[in-house]
Amino acid sequence: MSVDLSMPVLVVHDYPTMGSIVTNVLKQIGFAHVEDVADGKRALRKLRDKAYGLVISDDVMASMSGEELLRAMRAQKRHAATPFLLLASPHKVDCARRADVVAKPFNARTLQTKIAALLKH
Repeated sequence: MSVDLSMPVLVVHDYPTMGSIVTNVLKQIGFAHVEDVADGKRALRKLRDKAYGLVISDDVMASMSGEELLRAMRAQKRHAATPFLLLASPHKVDCARRADVVAKPFNARTLQTKIAALLKH
């Protein structure tokens, strides 16, 4: 994978086990700086203080969906172009017009391939 593995990555997921799985996959890929938060509102607070090279978010969360998080990010000039990957159930993949999507369930290879393609742009 020819991407900057030193860039900070933010994982947003309200299901702790899935958040840990995504975080561990990213670390196995080689990303050195991976942080996670439990919901979109916390993610926006983190994004207020720090720029991330990639944000990976679950779509369905209690306080704010991944699509709502993406809209809020795109409304901010600082994060208008931040690469964003949405983890969505297969029936939600049609939202790909608004975000790059990985359909659940996914494996480490699928996630790695999607991240590499996203970060090349």
